Amino acid sequence: MSETKQCQNCKQEFRIEPEDFLFYEKIKVPAPTWCPECRLKRRLISRQDRTLYRDNCDLCGKDMMSMYHPDSPYTVYCSPCWWSDKWDALEYGREYDFKKPFFEQFGELMRSVPRQATFLNKSVDCEYCDATTSSKNCYLNFGSYYSEDCLYCNGPIFSRSSVDADFGMNMDHAYETYASDDIYNTKFGWFSVQCFDSDFLFDCKGCSHCFGCINLRNKKYHIFNEPYSKKEYEEKIGYWDLGSYERLQEAKQKFKSFYYSMPHRWAAIINSTNVTGNGLVNTKNCHQCFSTINGVENCKFAFLIGLNAKDSYDVSFSGETLELLYETSGLLRSSRTFFTKGGTEILNSEYCDLSRNSRYLFGCAGVRDKSYCILNKQYSEIEYRDLADQIKEQMNTLPYVDARGNVYRYGEYFPDELSVWAYNESYCFEWFPLTKEDALKKGYRWQDREERNYQITVAADELSDHIQDVPDSIVNQIIECAHKGECNHECVTAYRIIPRELAFYRDMNIALPRLCYNCRFYERIYWRTPPKLWNRACQCAGTKDDRNIYTNSTSHFHGGGHCPNTFDTAFNPERKEIVYCKDCYQDEFV
Repeated sequence: MSETKQCQNCKQEFRIEPEDFLFYEKIKVPAPTWCPECRLKRRLISRQDRTLYRDNCDLCGKDMMSMYHPDSPYTVYCSPCWWSDKWDALEYGREYDFKKPFFEQFGELMRSVPRQATFLNKSVDCEYCDATTSSKNCYLNFGSYYSEDCLYCNGPIFSRSSVDADFGMNMDHAYETYASDDIYNTKFGWFSVQCFDSDFLFDCKGCSHCFGCINLRNKKYHIFNEPYSKKEYEEKIGYWDLGSYERLQEAKQKFKSFYYSMPHRWAAIINSTNVTGNGLVNTKNCHQCFSTINGVENCKFAFLIGLNAKDSYDVSFSGETLELLYETSGLLRSSRTFFTKGGTEILNSEYCDLSRNSRYLFGCAGVRDKSYCILNKQYSEIEYRDLADQIKEQMNTLPYVDARGNVYRYGEYFPDELSVWAYNESYCFEWFPLTKEDALKKGYRWQDREERNYQITVAADELSDHIQDVPDSIVNQIIECAHKGECNHECVTAYRIIPRELAFYRDMNIALPRLCYNCRFYERIYWRTPPKLWNRACQCAGTKDDRNIYTNSTSHFHGGGHCPNTFDTAFNPERKEIVYCKDCYQDEFV
């Protein structure tokens, strides 16, 4: 039987379905008191997003890049020191104090145990990167996985020689793309797959030599969805010289107008069955999930997970064979683990932070290769089980209460107040942006940008219009971002063009950017939808959409009347896009 509850954080009602109760009973945790969206925000706040600072290692003193602000209260080691035998997480172990709330004690432990400055694993020449695995020659990348020669990319997987290309797999010579896989020599592409030698694509598949196209399947030589012969295409495409900044801006404006004139499918769901959400690929029996890929099954409220993740709820940024996880973020190859952030090969554990290759941990931070530990102190198996049960009972009788009055008993994820990062340093800012004023009103911390000691040598509007006219000396200039810090994009106000970046722009015939890398990123994500669903009606009204903007190219099953279908979609009704159901979209474009 379902139950309606009021979220103790946002005060909105949410439903817990019978299958949800079965899952909570299976893993022996209480039902949530926060709604799915607030639970997601709480996890996102505990994950850093695209921020790096210059600092010194607290052990060896070496100059390093760090994801932690130098003024943070945490002990931070460079990667060689953190992985070394020079320290042991159990040295920071402590007795549990039943007179203090659990989360208060865990916060004290977190602030004492050394943290790794950046997560670089088996990577070469990736000093200015974070969360990077098996990658080479990358710069200002975040979340790279087996990628090479990529610059300013977020989440490139098995990719090479790309710039400003985010959340794509098998990208090669991609520029300003988002969530596009198996692409080559493609610029300005969103949610497109298996495309090459094309520019300005949205939701296209199997296309080549296309420009400014939307919803196309297996097409060649199209410009703004109009077909041409190869000769005609080559003649007309010469006008769209993206090496010119003026022409590039014209293309962006025309493409944006074209985008709003076309219907869009209710959700991006590929090779998936019995699912609701968006961005789902090779996924089965999953609901209210977003950005899942390859072998995700029987999950709910998941965000950015993949590679054989199964039977889990409220999981984010995780993958590589997972099962029975709940309220976790950033786990790899783990199972039966709850309320945990950051870790690899964690089994049967709860309330842990940045632990690895361990099992039966409760309230531990930075522990590696250990079992039966509580607050980083070792116990026997029997002692561990007895004490863990006592702590769970104490968490209910002496709960933690945050500044907003939210009560944290056993079964709640970490309080926002224990986040290592300020709101604008976290993933929450990216997906649920707030101004500084609004963030502070809601009780979140905010990290002001550091004063930068540099002298701008050229303004963005002083740059050469065409990449062919850009001198080699541009790599010595400090360029003022066109936003000048007056946006809500965490603008860094100035930027450089590094030599291999310049070579890339010349090779790809792309005009120099006028924005810093942060502002470029936030401009790219303009097109995406949030990890949230609305129930809506199809906007197909017979021969046209119900706004009378788009004229259908074929008849649909509902004839001249309005389509009766409804669906769950990530397109907010307040957005300007025309949204069609699966049937109407396929009749038009597939």
